[in-house]
Amino acid sequence: MRSRSLVALSALAPSLIAAAEPVRVPPSTKWILDFAENSCKLSRGFGEGAHLIVLSFESEGPGSMDMLVIGRGLDTMKDEVSARFLPSGTVLDHGRPAVAANDSRTAILWGGARLLPKSLDDRVEARDKSANAAPRTRPAPIPKAQQDEEKAARHAFATATTEIRIDSRRPVILETGSLGEAIESLDDCARVSLRDWGVDPDMEDRIVRPVWAVDSNRWISPNDYPGEMLRGGHESEVNARVLVDAGGHVTKCTSLSRYEQKEFNKVTCDKITQRAIFSPAELADGTKVASYYTVRVRFKIAH
Repeated sequence: MRSRSLVALSALAPSLIAAAEPVRVPPSTKWILDFAENSCKLSRGFGEGAHLIVLSFESEGPGSMDMLVIGRGLDTMKDEVSARFLPSGTVLDHGRPAVAANDSRTAILWGGARLLPKSLDDRVEARDKSANAAPRTRPAPIPKAQQDEEKAARHAFATATTEIRIDSRRPVILETGSLGEAIESLDDCARVSLRDWGVDPDMEDRIVRPVWAVDSNRWISPNDYPGEMLRGGHESEVNARVLVDAGGHVTKCTSLSRYEQKEFNKVTCDKITQRAIFSPAELADGTKVASYYTVRVRFKIAH
């Protein structure tokens, strides 16, 4: 797979509220699209003043996306928070709450959010699990027809979604309206970002075997956790985008984190560049082409 998840764990650190009716929050701003240097970010505000909640989608490449919400009404005692796309009811699990930098607002991040109906989401999940179960065996090509089906389903799912429910301490429903045009603009931005980065998005559409990494779970170990960050109790989640040429060589690595400690970004790209072994992307006729690989590294202190 082009995109993989890694978890870097460290040594141990020191050491249900009854359901409530959800609060419905209408939008208070338009969608704002930010063409950042290494990613595209789409944001919108809901509510106002002290009750403002900001919803953001951020993408390092077409079809790859994280979802983040920030607001004071999102506090929770849970270690993980779920979100629900309505009216379909499709659940997005494993949202990780934290306190936003520089203020007391709660931030919840869902990494690798896929906007797909459950049947196709399960298929992609099974494909990822199969790849993780055999990290030294390159996955089979993904037929172009199957890729097109998943892209069309993603667009249809986004178009049909009109609300997002966040299951924090007091559930919140963000009245987003249809996400179709907003997500389409985010994907268009991601394609432009790839071109600026040296990747041909039109060639990407023809790839049936994405860049493959041999045993990526070995790239970063608990010993690589930055010492100062560990002593300070800091955690992070880093998305790295690696440019891989037609010979399988790394030509560029950039990393992005929504946390303020940049030490995690540096160690992620340093270790990937030193340790990663790649096979290049391939077209249906076997032609090898330059492409990219994204990887998510979670630095977490075990409690």
